Amino acid sequence: MMRQLARALGLSFALLAVPAAAQARSPSLPVPDNSGLRDPSAIRNAIVIERRSLPPQLRVQVDSTVAQTSPDDLQQLRRSIETIPAATRALQASGTSSAAIIAVALDEDGDLTLIAEESI
Repeated sequence: MMRQLARALGLSFALLAVPAAAQARSPSLPVPDNSGLRDPSAIRNAIVIERRSLPPQLRVQVDSTVAQTSPDDLQQLRRSIETIPAATRALQASGTSSAAIIAVALDEDGDLTLIAEESI
């Protein structure tokens, strides 16, 4: 699972950021293609993982991106998550809500990883 997570984060680290926030990111982070997040039917599976369970390198990447995310962008991310059936099921299964999600990663296979604060 960690290998899949690392692959997903490496391929499409996404925060559903508006263009201005995307431009403010470090060039080492890929600018996400959020088309899959805009089309809930493109997402075939979703899982929730706590930030603290990420490998240290990925945790640093998540923390860096989250630090550059405005509260409005984070709220937009959480609203978008609530429109994705697979994400809603994953949140319910983990006993958490979209309010705990701080980042997401989407791979090319349609697997969505929801990264939660340490409050799961």
